[in-house]
Amino acid sequence: MAELRSYRGVSCAWCGELIPVSATVVSLEDEIARGEINVPHAFVARCQICVNESVYEIGDVQRLDGEPPRRRSRMARAQAA
Repeated sequence: MAELRSYRGVSCAWCGELIPVSATVVSLEDEIARGEINVPHAFVARCQICVNESVYEIGDVQRLDGEPPRRRSRMARAQAA
């Protein structure tokens, strides 16, 4: 039986596309859950689709089913613009 995969991410504040978050952001989420103090509760993420960035709260992170979207190369982004 195939393993159901998931990842953590946020919804882009500008276009609504899903943005996978880094392992660092996931570790912040885990540190907060353990009750550690002096842990940042916000982070900046850039959308690979609309190329805008925004500040997100750790509470905005969701567990998402499936594989994270593949990042487009700089060349592909430049050609699409």
